[in-house]
Amino acid sequence: MGRGTYVPSKVSGDGTLQVDYFTFSPSIADYIKDASLVISHAGSGSIFETLRHGKPLIVVVNEDLMDNHQSELAEELATRRHLFCARPQTLGETIQEMDVRTLTPYVPGDAKPVVSLINKFLGFPDD
Repeated sequence: MGRGTYVPSKVSGDGTLQVDYFTFSPSIADYIKDASLVISHAGSGSIFETLRHGKPLIVVVNEDLMDNHQSELAEELATRRHLFCARPQTLGETIQEMDVRTLTPYVPGDAKPVVSLINKFLGFPDD
């Protein structure tokens, strides 16, 4: 949740929603494994770790960042239907309107051909 002062409730008012949150964690893998939905900032590490676990994801873009490459990544992955993209002011609406059945599983690409090409260009042996 960053460095803000707001501390959310762990349980919704009607008791139907349990929320886990933290200011920092060296690994979020265990949280992701146990989650039914992940709401995250638009950092590429958080995005791809969640997608690799196959969990539904809402990425909330920080519009205050200059040269916002995070926004570009989140919007592209949303266009490809791998995740939902929201802004702070649209998060509630996104949660209410989302249908996780419309998401397409993310399949990581194979970097070996790119690595091989770079190694060849640099004169390194191909492993």
